[in-house]
Amino acid sequence: MGMRSTVQATLEMQANGRYVRLPFEVPDGASSCEVSLSVPDVAGAVVDLGCEGPTGWCGWSGGARRTFVLTSDDATPGYLPGVRPGTWHVVLGLHTLPPEGAELTVDISVPAHRSPDHGPVEEPVERVSRGSTRDLPALPGMTWFAGDTHAHSLHSDGALSLSELANEGVRSGLDFLCVTDHNTTSHHRFLPHVGDRHGIALVPGQEVTTHAGHANAFGEIGFVDFRRPAQEWVDVVAQRGGMMSINHPVSGDCSWLHPLTNEPVGVELYHGSWYLDPIDTSALAWLQRWRRDAILLGGGDFHNRSTSLRPGMPATWVMAEDSSPDAILDGMRAGRTTVTGSVNVVEGVGRPVLQESPILIRQGELLLILAAAGLVLVSGDNQRHIVSVDRESFVAPFGHGPFRLENADRMTLAMCQ
Repeated sequence: MGMRSTVQATLEMQANGRYVRLPFEVPDGASSCEVSLSVPDVAGAVVDLGCEGPTGWCGWSGGARRTFVLTSDDATPGYLPGVRPGTWHVVLGLHTLPPEGAELTVDISVPAHRSPDHGPVEEPVERVSRGSTRDLPALPGMTWFAGDTHAHSLHSDGALSLSELANEGVRSGLDFLCVTDHNTTSHHRFLPHVGDRHGIALVPGQEVTTHAGHANAFGEIGFVDFRRPAQEWVDVVAQRGGMMSINHPVSGDCSWLHPLTNEPVGVELYHGSWYLDPIDTSALAWLQRWRRDAILLGGGDFHNRSTSLRPGMPATWVMAEDSSPDAILDGMRAGRTTVTGSVNVVEGVGRPVLQESPILIRQGELLLILAAAGLVLVSGDNQRHIVSVDRESFVAPFGHGPFRLENADRMTLAMCQ
């Protein structure tokens, strides 16, 4: 059985809601279905693709793919498995349109003609290093674990399968990697097995993504509806016991524009894009208008191997009881974080420097400054202190951050609240 729907998408539709829902019926006994979107090849037409089932959200491709397949026990990455009878909806996100609009065509096939493709299943690579083997001072029973709080896979617009992504994290020496695909939780069910197989903790997350800003929602907390007002994201994540952070708050057309009455505590202040303009201070300026007790995170926002950036650029360190996803999330929520940005580039591939990187560790009202001789410690109110030795304690009262370490070129190599 085949069905076709067409819609003339206009700028007025975009202004009045942005998300178009096209209904289709799945009959009793159906075991699979396939949806394909056709967008005219005209400048300015960028349309996202998603799906909602009779019982709720099913998944999201964004602009990464034009076709998805659902079966009773499997689905295209980005979507949840399961086909049940009833009224479904294809969801179209009108990201950008030309002035004249665009005619969009959606074809539905029941049953599907194709099968879901989850990408390559790589063998685990041999681990050479692990950030947590660095002897960093920690509270009794705890260890500092190195990771990256922002990464993507085939479950949204990333180019790598989950096993390929896990291997990249291992190659970077990371103890954990937060997998934060856009507007979906379809990857969550695979993370424990893939993480165990590759020897790296894969922390469940989702990047709640809109045209007015992005935020990471961490934890196994269910889908957070990006179509709702951003304040609802904050409230829902808190009610479900997760953690939310504002992503790359000053970053081109992905900068944070959503109004909030209650701000989430997490901020991805050090984003991978900072390597492109190391002396940029716009994110620091933005933070001056945010809550003073923000928990600082670093996110590489890794998508593919087209640039030199790999997971851990920058690296977020979390002091936790162990490296399990639950313990890492507990440490993040408690604010036991610090961020490093040192990098080693070999043959065009950058990896984080973890064992010898300059780092700041808060110990009450003191900052412990390690491996930073010759760098400059800069406070949140722009006071500067020359670090003369490789281990130094510095009086740093709460509320005077964020503190950061700069080199002579003014690149930030470490950051702590």
